[in-house]
Amino acid sequence: MKFIIVPFKNYKSAKSRMRKDLSDEETEKIVENMLRHVLTEVSKSQMSDASFLITKDEEAISLAKQIGVETIEEKEQINESTSVDLATKILIRRGATSVLRIPGDLPLLTYNDIDIVFRESIETNSCILVPSKSGKGTNAILRRPPDIIKSCFGEDSLRKHKKEFDRKQVQYKIVKNKNIELDLDCLEDLQEFKNLHKKIS
Repeated sequence: MKFIIVPFKNYKSAKSRMRKDLSDEETEKIVENMLRHVLTEVSKSQMSDASFLITKDEEAISLAKQIGVETIEEKEQINESTSVDLATKILIRRGATSVLRIPGDLPLLTYNDIDIVFRESIETNSCILVPSKSGKGTNAILRRPPDIIKSCFGEDSLRKHKKEFDRKQVQYKIVKNKNIELDLDCLEDLQEFKNLHKKIS
């Protein structure tokens, strides 16, 4: 079975870089809108058998339930890698054969982008890495089997994930996707999104 994981920290401390330029209230509204958008799009995926939000934030859990996305509630949060790997273990017990991790801050994401990643994995019989715009981060990772390598999110995560795949001699493919590569971490990212949104509109 094919599953999607969306890890989420919490509204109160998310996007610390953005809070340098915006108020907490403004930042949390942006965070909520992005998470709502991502959860809505993953719920529409034609290729995924189910989507899951992993978090301990009660407001985020409530939002996921409204949208129809299942939740995995954490008792504690250590870091994103730990959260994703915990969710992966749970989903393996539920029959997962592949798991796609999508972050909750991709304002351009569509369900079609998600399905493209799944199809590419099936057609090439490969794990998939989708880089961030900088080329250093991992904005999406699909693993098959789901625990073939451990998660390495954080600074320079793309290189670390590639190194793990190479170490395990696992076949993988780098797939670039403009809608997945844009995440909003700071005011400059937000302005870029607004400019792109104007062009699209």
